[in-house]
Amino acid sequence: MLRRAALALALGAACRTPRRSPPIDTPVPGITMAFYRSAGTSYTVVDDRRFVDVRGGVLVLDHIDPGAALPSLVIEPLGTSTLVIGQCDRAHETRALPPEAALERYGAWQERRAKMQAEGEVMAGAEPAPDSTATIASPVVRCGVTGGSGKQLVRVLYVSSQLSYQAQHDVRMTAPDRATVATKFSISTPAWSDRAAVVLYEGVPGGDRPAVEVARGRLALDGSTGVIGAAAREVPARIRRVFDGAIRTGVGNADDPSWGRDSVHAVWVWLELERTTLAPGVTHAYLDLPGERPRDIDVPAAGREETRTGSRLPLWIDPDLRGVRNRMVTGADGTNLVDRFSIAVSNVGGEPREVWIEEKLRPAKRRTVLNGWPAKPTLGAAAARHKVTVKPGGTERVTYSVAYVF
Repeated sequence: MLRRAALALALGAACRTPRRSPPIDTPVPGITMAFYRSAGTSYTVVDDRRFVDVRGGVLVLDHIDPGAALPSLVIEPLGTSTLVIGQCDRAHETRALPPEAALERYGAWQERRAKMQAEGEVMAGAEPAPDSTATIASPVVRCGVTGGSGKQLVRVLYVSSQLSYQAQHDVRMTAPDRATVATKFSISTPAWSDRAAVVLYEGVPGGDRPAVEVARGRLALDGSTGVIGAAAREVPARIRRVFDGAIRTGVGNADDPSWGRDSVHAVWVWLELERTTLAPGVTHAYLDLPGERPRDIDVPAAGREETRTGSRLPLWIDPDLRGVRNRMVTGADGTNLVDRFSIAVSNVGGEPREVWIEEKLRPAKRRTVLNGWPAKPTLGAAAARHKVTVKPGGTERVTYSVAYVF
């Protein structure tokens, strides 16, 4: 019996069909664009799968964005293609500039010429006046190939520095603890007579913060401006009045005693959005909150801040609040320094106002709060903070010292 069972098991194993590895799917033709943008950098990764016609050992690729550097261009055969890609090059084209661009270029040339004349430089052989044309990279790339001819499926991958998106944010806040953010993204599309799947990211790989997907969709690549809308989202939010009086731009290093010497009196009203960041772009805010009159605000782009927990938007200067900041520096020897502060905020309005008094800290190896009245400030990674409530017609004062070791 045992022998029969073993024989049956062996025959069953011999008749069993061996497992096959699942086939690797060949990518279907189409274009995918991944847009990355941060405050100072933007670029787009284009992944284009297409059929091409190879003739005489030459592969001609049209619709390659002029903002793509050839070193970033990767071409690989797909499916059963046996193509081997050789050297690639692209021509350049001369095109007429739009009237406003030509005028701007001519104006810049006039400014340079006037500066040379004012400085007494010799004009012989100087830069000639510019014409109204520009030489740009051609959208056509030609590559030498071997190993195949006729219709071939290839993947074209490259990075473009010209393709980018613009964001427009609408923030609506009618409750003191939350806001609704709706964002639209516009993209000037290339005229490729095609369609593309697009994914938009805020941030860039390898940046200070990881890139986060903010929207995706499909666009017609017809030379028009395409719009993709992200779903409106409700986020935790609050209004905060902040007095940060110091002027620190253009004044030496942070270990310079004069750093942050001068001050302003403005108390800014900020909108703080938690657990969300806003891609660079135009931002409009509407606020209708208790104790505040309704406001429509075009948010200044220059002062916006990204924090560890979200975004901070400057809205307006509170006309009822005025801050005064005095600072004295002692013990400055290049290694050590002590800042002594006396700060006051006055309220001429009819409502009590909560105000955060902030002082950005100098970068240093060690910081120590020596004293404080009526209490020491909270010492964060970048700023010292007091929270005070200023009564109508009243003034609140704080004093403290911060010792630094550089």
